[in-house]
Formats: sequence, structure tokens, C-alpha cells
Amino acid sequence: MLHKIKWFLVASLMTSSFAWADRMGQDGDKFYEEAARFEHACKAASECQAPYSRKIVYNQKTRFNQMPLDIRNELKRAAFAQAQIWGDTILEGDYQAAGRTRLDAVEAFYKNDAIVGYKITYSEKAWYVGNCAFDGTRESLKDCKEGRITESSFVSPDAQTYFTDEEKYAEFSFLKN
Repeated sequence: MLHKIKWFLVASLMTSSFAWADRMGQDGDKFYEEAARFEHACKAASECQAPYSRKIVYNQKTRFNQMPLDIRNELKRAAFAQAQIWGDTILEGDYQAAGRTRLDAVEAFYKNDAIVGYKITYSEKAWYVGNCAFDGTRESLKDCKEGRITESSFVSPDAQTYFTDEEKYAEFSFLKN
């Protein structure tokens, strides 16, 4: 009996580690298509093609915020959920993350002046551990190079659908001195 319980726990852990962070709520497929049209219409850094437009509504670095607290909190939850997949992707390499996901920026996108969704950028403090004496302890990170893991995702207005921006998968950047 104990052997069966151990096997069940191992199988459960293995199954959960292959889970995808993306979430498709009601009408998620329509939102996915709309986000793709937005990306195509807004390829130019300065301007979007009609009927699409975009507006920065949050930037953590400059402390700019034009979002209600409840929406910002929903977007933070989506960012945290999206970052959980990093354990099966970027963190399987030579990186160690702090585990505290930060919402860095939010861009609202519109079609004919109606909100269609958000493009969020989020990150976590991280270290490159490929060339330091990292032994799994927090203390051993002091000699490792520090940086951030950053990624972007699209989030529907009701935050029931979100998925990684296929152009901006998680990447590690060293902090500039």
C-alpha cells in the first residue's frame, strides 16, 4: 500500500511539472485571434494600423499607473501564473529565480476605442549559476551574476484567458552596472 502511495505522489508531481501556464477562458479562442490581429496591426513601434490602438497604462519603473487596483491585481495574478512554467523551461538551465514575480509594464490594446485586452510584461530577480559555486542555498548566490528573467503575455479584459507572447518568451538579462 505504501508503495502505491509513493508511486501516486511521484506520478502527480511529474504530471504537474508538465502543466502549461496558459489559460483559455470562455471565448479564449476569439481573444487569441484578436491578440494576433493586434500584434500584426501594431508591429511599428510608434503607431498601430486602424482600427487598433494601444496605450501604456502601467509602468513599474517610472511608477506610472492609470489602472484600477482590482484590474492591476488580476494582471499580477496572471503574471504569477505565467511565471510558474519557468520551472520547466528557462529554470531548467543555469538560472535560479527568487520566485517573486513583478508586474513591470501593462499596455492596453483597443479596437475602435473599445478595450480588447492587455499585453503585460513581468519578471523575477534571478541569477546565472553556470559559472559560480551555487550549492542550492540562497547564501551561495552571492558570487553568481545577478539579472532578471522577463517575459510577456496577453491577458483578456476579464483575465480569464492569458497566454505567452510567442515573440517574447522568457529570457534572462544580466543587470547593468
